[in-house]
Amino acid sequence: MGVATGSVGVSALEDLIREGARALIDRLGYANAARFIAILGGEGDSVIDIREKRTKSDIDEITERIKRRKSDQRMLEKSKEDYYKDV
Repeated sequence: MGVATGSVGVSALEDLIREGARALIDRLGYANAARFIAILGGEGDSVIDIREKRTKSDIDEITERIKRRKSDQRMLEKSKEDYYKDV
């Protein structure tokens, strides 16, 4: 599955892939993100890659990711409340 790069640099594509992968993992979890990528025709063994990255994470890093995710969710909820309050 090829990606049309146009005038986008390799670095920008790598950033986009990282951001997209992070969004999938945050929303779907590791296993379902890997399944989703496989459905789309992802190459390689995504489950093994994701598990390797997960096992390399130390407990402090995992805890920090959880805190950031909860904080992001609270900010999103607050933004929605503020938006609908003014509508």
